[in-house]
Amino acid sequence: MRVYFEAYGCTQNYGEARLMQQAIASRGHTIATTPGDSDANVLVTCTVVETTERKMLRRMRALAAEGKPLVVAGCMPAAQRDLVRATVPEAKLLPPRKWPQIVDLLGAGTVCAERAVDEEAQQGAWRDAIVPIAQGCAGRCTYCITRVARGRVMSYPLEELAARIRGYVEAGIRDIKLTGQDTAAFGLDIGRTLADLLRAVTAIEGEFRVRVGMMDPLTALPILRDLVNAYESPKVYKFLHLPVQSGDDDILNAMKREYTVSDFERIVREFRESLPEIMLSTDIIVGFPGETEDAFEKTLNLVRRIRPDIVNITRFSVRNGTPAASMDNRVVGWRAKERSRRLTRLRMEISREIHESFVGQRLGVLTTEPGKLGTTLARTDAYRQVVLTSEEPIGEFGVARVLAGREADLIGELTLTESGT
Repeated sequence: MRVYFEAYGCTQNYGEARLMQQAIASRGHTIATTPGDSDANVLVTCTVVETTERKMLRRMRALAAEGKPLVVAGCMPAAQRDLVRATVPEAKLLPPRKWPQIVDLLGAGTVCAERAVDEEAQQGAWRDAIVPIAQGCAGRCTYCITRVARGRVMSYPLEELAARIRGYVEAGIRDIKLTGQDTAAFGLDIGRTLADLLRAVTAIEGEFRVRVGMMDPLTALPILRDLVNAYESPKVYKFLHLPVQSGDDDILNAMKREYTVSDFERIVREFRESLPEIMLSTDIIVGFPGETEDAFEKTLNLVRRIRPDIVNITRFSVRNGTPAASMDNRVVGWRAKERSRRLTRLRMEISREIHESFVGQRLGVLTTEPGKLGTTLARTDAYRQVVLTSEEPIGEFGVARVLAGREADLIGELTLTESGT
């Protein structure tokens, strides 16, 4: 059976799509490269904002029109089951926590269930490993529909995660991504912590790098010192994805983020004091109900103070079924868009200044994927992206000299490879 996968949204969605592919490949199925070449299609959905929801509905209809069995997985089957049912009545639904059932869904009741499964198992030639470490989060954010989809924290066993990562490393994969709705929430339900997991992973023999995905200040704060210590391993990318969402405490309270701006700044400060090279990424929502011009100015001032390397900016999107959907004092669309533009200009200015400061430096890098027009993409030890001006093997460590800095990345030339050339 040939199965086509299409995934959208967060890294966790992509990680679960890969796990599903591995599961069906182990049963003798193969992975199709296009929906036209497949016997069945799987769509892993995201519904974080309204524009994404509309895109998912279009893709559902398009894949259903192929006339083949369709599985709709990801967040929408959990958070918007009725909407999915109304859009593609014949599809089979697979909520996030039930992704291992993909084998059963594709193994029975499909037009090709009678096919032999003695084909050689195939796995994608991935150059990195995406490892979901938990489902759900500990927060109560009033705007978030993903919380509805993924529920409370359910961590995967630490020993199983370490064993899986050991297998990836032994297979030659050197770029490991730990992902979850909130990675710092890992272990809340099993008496472990993210720091425990990082220590177990970095104890694995071999030369590789681990990127820790998004963590919430709410759950990072109680384990802060232990977490910073775990980050000191040379195997951990010095990359901190810590969403703040607003620079105004009243807005944070309305969002039910359950931390303050000063809490956020404390986490950033302690990481930077121990790891000055750390790269900071944060998320901000503009136009949340009740956001005044003064509240937005506080957000701008926060960005000016902490100077994050990356700011992911989202305009508030009403998600039916969330408390924020019925809040008063809505910010009109044109004003939210104007605030988004102002914040984007500031974010780009800061990013460019930071990246230009690296010009002339030599940085250790790991090549991660082919680039465009004869280039190669690499990551520094702080997870900064470097566009190398040559084609290089993937998964190799080396040293690059920075030629230029742009808003989104660095331009560099490889001066030393792992083989010493």
